[in-house]
Order: sequence, then structure tokens, then C-alpha cells
Amino acid sequence: MNRRLFIAGLVATLISFSGLAMAQKVLDEQYGPGGSKVQLVKAKVRNGVLTLAVRYVHPWEATTPEEREKVDFSRMQELKGRNIPIKFKVGSVFYIADGKRYYVLKDKEGRWLASPVAGDYIAEPMDQETLAKRSKQGKMPALLLDEDHPVKVLWFKFPAPPEGVDEIEFQVPEAAPFDVELGK
Repeated sequence: MNRRLFIAGLVATLISFSGLAMAQKVLDEQYGPGGSKVQLVKAKVRNGVLTLAVRYVHPWEATTPEEREKVDFSRMQELKGRNIPIKFKVGSVFYIADGKRYYVLKDKEGRWLASPVAGDYIAEPMDQETLAKRSKQGKMPALLLDEDHPVKVLWFKFPAPPEGVDEIEFQVPEAAPFDVELGK
């Protein structure tokens, strides 16, 4: 009986967390790898730094309960079981303002101001020893959208756009550009 209560509590917590992750306002949305949705959920300039955040949503999670009811059983199983890897170099993320590209900032130690990052890649976080080993082997693990982890949030920090710029175009790999209105 205690095990059932524990499992029920765990499921309720996961559902609540998933709902919180989905509750953020979507500023713009594009399709991403494997039919996922990539949603721009933050665009804020503060202290000379622009922070942009995107949320990757598994295609199963992105459909409404009504849409799910219309999906036949075999298609439902295929969608739920789909694993979608998200992996790209942080240096390939940028925004365009006034015809110029602006890339993700680095801190004083040369680390990207973005998350989740492993070395130069958007990838599952890991300790320094594992990172060094994986980098040497050229095997950085991708972030994985799956049934257990249907939502992943990534953020990036950039130099603020020039004075007077209130719209930019933001680009992450494998998604169409986002049109971003900045409210300074």
C-alpha cells in the first residue's frame, strides 16, 4: 500500500512539474527536431545582457488530450516511445540585429553563458572528469526528449543589442528563426 501511495505521489509531482514547465508564456514557436516544438519563453535585456530561453517540447507532450484521443493506438505508442536527441554547438546559436550577428557570451574562464552545457555543446550536464573523457572521445551526450523527460529548457546570454533596436531574429540549430520583440 505504501508503495502505491509513493508511486501515486511521484506521478502527481511529475505531472505538476510538467505543468509548471509548460505554464510559461510562449513568445514565439517553431518546429524542431523529430516533430518537437521549440518555444521562445524568455527575451529580456538587463544590465547590458540579453537573455533568451527556449523550451523544447516532445511531440507527444505538445498535443492536447483531445488530439491524443484521435490518435490510433500504434501511432500513440510510436509517438510516446520516440526519443529525440538535441545536441549542437553553443557557438552556432546567435541573434541578428541591424544586419549583424551576435553570439553567446563567455565568462572570464571561457565558459559559455548558457545552460545546459557540456564543453562546447548543448548536452546533458556532467562532472569535469566525464566531460574531459567524453570530449577526448568526441562523444558528447545529447539532451534527450523522451516520455520521461518531455520538456527541456535552454537559456543563452548575449551582448545586448544596440540602442534603439527593439526587434531581433534569434536562431538555434534545427529550428526556423524566432522573431523577437524586446521590451527593455
